Amino acid sequence: MGVGIGRGNRFRLFPEGMWLFLFLVVCEAVSLSEALAFEGDRRGRSREGAVAVLSAAEEDKADRLFELVLLKDRAEEGDPEARFELGRRYLQGVGLERNDIMALHWVRAAAEQGYARAQAGLGWMYAVGRGVERDETQSFIWYERAAKEGYPVAQRMLGKCYEKGIGVGKDRAMAKVWYEKAAAQGDEQSVRRLKDWETEAD
Repeated sequence: MGVGIGRGNRFRLFPEGMWLFLFLVVCEAVSLSEALAFEGDRRGRSREGAVAVLSAAEEDKADRLFELVLLKDRAEEGDPEARFELGRRYLQGVGLERNDIMALHWVRAAAEQGYARAQAGLGWMYAVGRGVERDETQSFIWYERAAKEGYPVAQRMLGKCYEKGIGVGKDRAMAKVWYEKAAAQGDEQSVRRLKDWETEAD
């Protein structure tokens, strides 16, 4: 599996014939199972366990491919959650060949729709330079958008930006505000950071 194939303004994960490929995967699993069963009978011992394992593995492979096709369809239809998930898979190489450019395409698409997790993800990509040149100002902007949507991870990262002066001037008071917002939603790292500050004050 590799880079998506262009079709107008749409990206396709697979060429035409995907359904035929899925059908052939299942057929291959059935043929292999039958062959092993025959060989087991010929040798006078049961191979049912091996057949079941191989069949299940092939079926799982087909299921994962099918799920990926459905995810891609949802992303192309404009579902922000699906767009972010597809971008995440490209970014981490989960079920797809890692591709930072495609990851950026889908994460940005979801972020521009106001999806907070994608906005935070785009902020991270700018922070570390994945798919784009490092840009602390852009990183701050996208973390801020996600934080204002109430996403606790982004609130913590925004607090860190203010604390460290990343993409914005240092402002301990603002850092505390955002750490507290994240901590109120159960973000443990923010809770620990606030406790560290209390210890430092003592």
